[in-house]
Amino acid sequence: MNNEKRFWNTTELEQFGKHRSTIRKNLKAAGVSPVAYKGNTPLYDVVQVAPYLCQQPRKESDAPDLMGFKTAAELRAYVQSEREKLTLMRESGESVTKEDYENEIAVCIASVKGFKDKVITRIESAIPTATPQQLEDLETLLNFDLKAVADELETV
Repeated sequence: MNNEKRFWNTTELEQFGKHRSTIRKNLKAAGVSPVAYKGNTPLYDVVQVAPYLCQQPRKESDAPDLMGFKTAAELRAYVQSEREKLTLMRESGESVTKEDYENEIAVCIASVKGFKDKVITRIESAIPTATPQQLEDLETLLNFDLKAVADELETV
């Protein structure tokens, strides 16, 4: 070893269980450059390079992502079980289709809009002394509240 115990050459870095050429390749890929030279021999800061040399090698592959499953068969089995679970939920009525959900939301919005139209008429007949300006102000407030409800339903 060299006199500076923190600076190691590639031969000394072989203690990490990798060959010198692999060490050079890993450090080059990580963008780590030597911190000093002893003659023509590059010296690396062992504290700086240790994390890169201790990592498990990653296999570069064109294989599809298996979402954490070890084999494609396990992934297929999981997807199949989720499909069966969804089918059972639909059959038992615990799940609704997207179309049914959208229809329910449309009915809800239409009901709220209908309420707004009816409430102004009911206020006019229940409070005959209400001025047109008061009714317009009330309708403006109801439109504002209706828009807030519609916006909230859209984010659901």
